[in-house]
Amino acid sequence: MIRRAAAGAAPVLTAAVAIGLLWVLLSWMLANPTLLPPPDTVLATLWTLLRSGKLFEHAGTSVGRIFLSWVIACAVAIPLGVMMGRSERLERLLRPAVELFRPISPIAWIPLAVLWFGIGLSGKVFIIFIGSFFPVLLNTIAGVKGVPPILITAAKTFGCSPLQITTRVCLPAALPTIATGLRIAFGTAWMTIIAAEMVASKAGLGHMIVDGMEILRSDVVIVGMAAIGLLGFVFDALFRRVEIWLQ
Repeated sequence: MIRRAAAGAAPVLTAAVAIGLLWVLLSWMLANPTLLPPPDTVLATLWTLLRSGKLFEHAGTSVGRIFLSWVIACAVAIPLGVMMGRSERLERLLRPAVELFRPISPIAWIPLAVLWFGIGLSGKVFIIFIGSFFPVLLNTIAGVKGVPPILITAAKTFGCSPLQITTRVCLPAALPTIATGLRIAFGTAWMTIIAAEMVASKAGLGHMIVDGMEILRSDVVIVGMAAIGLLGFVFDALFRRVEIWLQ
């Protein structure tokens, strides 16, 4: 297990060292901390934000908004996806609407969200919901429709009702595919909330980045970007663990 952890950490450390060396070289060549501050300046800013608790506050705000919206999206998309996967008639009815709205970027909804809900929590939830809904819905439909027919036939042979077939056969068999959709949806939600906070927000990592840009504090911007990348990496790793466990 130690060897496996070391083997997994080696590429990460190599990439970190390479990025660090390139960063030092570029900051030295530019010689302009406003454009690209050196690593020691960014580390000092990181320490200041950690000590003051502002980084935890902004990160916690963003993560809380994401989880709330993601849970709501899953609560709607999974049951609807199961029903569409089980009913061809319902899928034919709803598929045009899904394909009409799915290509529209969640970011394109930001102006309407601000007009409809203001800059409060409701607007963020609406935007993240749209970004999270479709990956979960489509993966749920694919998972349910991909259940081997022999399992459904066997369940019918044992006298299972359509509801029992759905809950005891189709849903468990589709869980790995649904889990993939949940991971993709969470990644989409993470990117969406940052964009939403950059446009209309008073707190969150996106707001922190825009605030740093407006006062020409690129060190604050880089700290916010690093926090986004680290949190995204951690959550994605957790979801991958769940996917492996479900397979």
